[in-house]
Amino acid sequence: MTEIVTITTQVGIDANDNPVAGGTPFTLPARVAPGNTTVRPGADGQLDTADFTAYLPLKVKGTSGWVSTSSLLTDKFTITIRNQVCVGRAREWNENGRGFIEVLASIKSGATP
Repeated sequence: MTEIVTITTQVGIDANDNPVAGGTPFTLPARVAPGNTTVRPGADGQLDTADFTAYLPLKVKGTSGWVSTSSLLTDKFTITIRNQVCVGRAREWNENGRGFIEVLASIKSGATP
């Protein structure tokens, strides 16, 4: 089932390690799954956990045509899923135009979009 999520690009982190409000929020359709835990190769066995995993389309229709979703994301962004503001980290899965943008989303207590 598709849900609408809100992405807000961030300009930095404040002294309390919370995202500083950044760009204008925008919405995208996503398929949302429970969070996952994956081992990152080469990270000495550290675990990378997420509260949600969101799957975004590779392209979305903008005001002037189709736009690559990855071009809308920055290195630092929050994603609001089910009224929970999360810090997001994206990676693109693209095989000849077929695939998705996977976003690992971790709830950040005290975060503001």
